[in-house]
Amino acid sequence: MPAANQPTGEATARWVRPAVVAVLVVSIVLRFLTRSPLWLDEAQTVSIANRSVPHLFTALREDGAPPLYYLLLHYWMAAFGTSSFAVRSLSSVLSVGALPVMAVVAKRFKLLGDSPWPAVLLLATCPFVIRYATEARMYSLVLLLVLLALVAYERVWTVGGWRPAVAATVVTGALLLTQYWAIFMLATAGATVLFAMWRGAREARRLLVPMVIGCGFFLPWLPSFAYQSAHTGAPWGSPPGIEVPFVALGGWVGGGLASPVLRWAYYLLAAVAIFGYARRGGGVSFHWPVRRRPLLLLGFGVAVLLVGTVASEAVTSAYAPRYTMVAVAPILLVVAAGLDALSPRLRTATLAVVVVSGLAGSALIPGELRTQAAQVAKILRAAQPGDLVVFCPDQLGPAVHRLAPNAGRQVVYPTFGSAAMVDWVDYKTRNEDADPYTFAGSALQMAAGHTIWFIYETGYPTLAGGCTDLLTTFTVARGQPVDALNGHGAFETDNVAEFLAP
Repeated sequence: MPAANQPTGEATARWVRPAVVAVLVVSIVLRFLTRSPLWLDEAQTVSIANRSVPHLFTALREDGAPPLYYLLLHYWMAAFGTSSFAVRSLSSVLSVGALPVMAVVAKRFKLLGDSPWPAVLLLATCPFVIRYATEARMYSLVLLLVLLALVAYERVWTVGGWRPAVAATVVTGALLLTQYWAIFMLATAGATVLFAMWRGAREARRLLVPMVIGCGFFLPWLPSFAYQSAHTGAPWGSPPGIEVPFVALGGWVGGGLASPVLRWAYYLLAAVAIFGYARRGGGVSFHWPVRRRPLLLLGFGVAVLLVGTVASEAVTSAYAPRYTMVAVAPILLVVAAGLDALSPRLRTATLAVVVVSGLAGSALIPGELRTQAAQVAKILRAAQPGDLVVFCPDQLGPAVHRLAPNAGRQVVYPTFGSAAMVDWVDYKTRNEDADPYTFAGSALQMAAGHTIWFIYETGYPTLAGGCTDLLTTFTVARGQPVDALNGHGAFETDNVAEFLAP
């Protein structure tokens, strides 16, 4: 039979399958590509993970993060090295590993008919997910663990048995030891289970036990967590606004011209998943009753973010959009479920638009310059052994020190400490109490007869103009500097002023 007369489903399958494979290959490749050097958070992470295990735990008390990802990275670097590609590839591999788990989740939750591929493709092409697959941080591990938790919890609920219970226990503990916003996810899940128990669901009791035991894995870390809560935090930021749970989905679309298309597609598909029904003649209609499963899953994802927002506001803890990774899996699963409510042709066309838009936004990620540390390191090649390299704030130090550890004598404002790692303990108080003029006087004495390389940025919180005061004081003492670098074009910018020896 000629191709033109073949059934629509068979003809479509001939190009859909190769297209799915091509999309997956491209999305996987993008997870391993970026040209930027490691920026502050990544360089700090590598610096901590590269220590012996006892010193790793000690360093984390000064940093403010739980230990599991750092331990994984420690052994990963022992096997594969400490190059930027090597340290980032752990996140890349974890992010790729999340794709088949998403397929299992989609099948287990029965939101997508017979095919899990829409959910897999949405996760594969989400710019937010790809962005953190290219960063040496814990967020790809968070995504994978959340998906594994969804599988384990669902199996405990529906099947029972000791194997699913053990899996649920382990993944609960692993989540708590990976990222602190997992606390909000588990608190929401726990409240849901208790509510189900109150409603008489026997399955809830099966799930509550492994969750409680899994939380026990966190107990050995509890003293460090208490110390971090009292002394570290994130003084550079502010608590989240109450709008975060409702706008987070729109923040996962990346940049570029396709981002508005992807944003609208995400929100509309989430609405369709709950209220939409396919029409026989094509198109979709919105009416009651709502689709219960996607509503519950979306409500769970939003509730996780809402609990995190309220808790962060209550304790004035800082927020960054990357923390929303704990809710990506359930919410994207609901978005994918919206495709199932569309007619076959509209479903294919909509999925194509979402996938292409996601890849278009993700294609910009490899070219993003996250830090100017490489430019600074190149400039510091001219530094002599006796030269003094001063970082203000100290947050500029780790990325540059990683690339140029032997360039001059490197110190940070206001402590004269090492540039290899930021000490976040009582950070705000220490910076506000610092005296830039006393620091400058000591630095000028240390650099007598040598050049001062001043690496600075003036827009950081908690410093109260200290970096500007240092620049002014050095200028008064040494004269106008050579402006070796003016910060621009990167997420983390650096200015370099070279004060020649008198």
